[in-house]
Amino acid sequence: MKIGFYGAAGCVTGSMHMVEIDKKRFLVDAGYFQGDYEEKNTEVPEGIEEIGYIFLTHSHLDHVGRLPVLVKNGFKGEVITHRATWSLVRHILSDAYEVMDKDNPLYSLEDLEKTLQLPVKFVEYNREYEIDDLRFRVKDAGHILGSAFYEFEYKGKRFTFSGDLGNKNKPIIRDPSPPDKTDILICESTYGNRNHKPIKESIEELKKAIFETLPYGKVLIPTFALERAQEILYIFKLWEDNLLWPSEWKVVLDSPLAERILEEFLRFPECYDEEMGEMVKRGNPFKMKNLLITKTVEESKRLNGISTGLVILAGSGMLTGGRAIHHLKHMIEDPNNSLIFVGYQAKGTLGRGILDGEKKVYILGNWYDVNIKIYTINGFSSHAGKDDLVEWIKVANPDVLILVHGEDEARESLRENFKGKTVLLPNLYDEYEF
Repeated sequence: MKIGFYGAAGCVTGSMHMVEIDKKRFLVDAGYFQGDYEEKNTEVPEGIEEIGYIFLTHSHLDHVGRLPVLVKNGFKGEVITHRATWSLVRHILSDAYEVMDKDNPLYSLEDLEKTLQLPVKFVEYNREYEIDDLRFRVKDAGHILGSAFYEFEYKGKRFTFSGDLGNKNKPIIRDPSPPDKTDILICESTYGNRNHKPIKESIEELKKAIFETLPYGKVLIPTFALERAQEILYIFKLWEDNLLWPSEWKVVLDSPLAERILEEFLRFPECYDEEMGEMVKRGNPFKMKNLLITKTVEESKRLNGISTGLVILAGSGMLTGGRAIHHLKHMIEDPNNSLIFVGYQAKGTLGRGILDGEKKVYILGNWYDVNIKIYTINGFSSHAGKDDLVEWIKVANPDVLILVHGEDEARESLRENFKGKTVLLPNLYDEYEF
């Protein structure tokens, strides 16, 4: 058996792994590189037209964004994934195409349309499936709606791909399922070097930052349109239901993609945790009375004329584009305003630069002083923290542990917890035979 790494090896984005067993080849994920590695998004495995299957762990862009690139280069195989994942993929890829640099496109509209017409096999949690001699089980990764990890078995050898593992006790979805014993584990390590604050503590931090800002300024939350926007709205709705949200303060969802995904979240009850299930029975768990949803660019621009009492949720989550950076350039030099990060900021992104303490930043053709108050609230992460990763890996008890989807510092830190085991840290395009 051979496993090759075409993404998320020495970096956090671009997840794509190829497995070759005898003469059978398949992929796990087809992610888009963000930040420092974006020039590699055109690269695909050789002989892509001969690959029969691609297993998708979930619908984040860094796990599905190169699907149209694969199709452009000849992939005609079958997609295997949870039905919620494929439903969300259609929105994610369509939005990615809309914001793509049309002067230097990665793929064409025809490539996108062919991608969305690929044959798809939907799989369910806690079920076992077979493709010839390859058996696999699908389990809930607890990361986002529809996220999964895959446990494969071939001629007595077991190997597991974790996908992205979720943070415990998060709103809306269940915690990650425990893995079975495996021989080889390919595991994410995004937060392999640190833990998150408890979610309850993070919610209080968020409340404090917002309530201290809004009487005097406004708040920008760069928001991943998939999962983070819905989580934050869910929390705001709970505050409103408990009469904690002042009637004069407004929340604006300034993300057409996030709005479309809101509707998707109501279609997949098999993914809900118990609290979310009960809230859905009482009504829409995301729709506050004080929620405004922008429909046009003009409506978005009018928000610049409001100076207080406003929380703006806008993409992109790492400030690499979208409406968030337009709001940021109008807000960043005013110390009465706040910028709240609630998600990972990859190296090479504007968000990471601000977090690393840059005093001046370049936004849309001009330099701006960073006077805005900055908050980082990491308990909302959709990734497991270090201790939860260690615990999950120990349950899997692999003979060989391969750490991916993490910066080198995080991978090295996580490796220290497994002395005596074979632990591999692949670089991009490395291949291992077992």
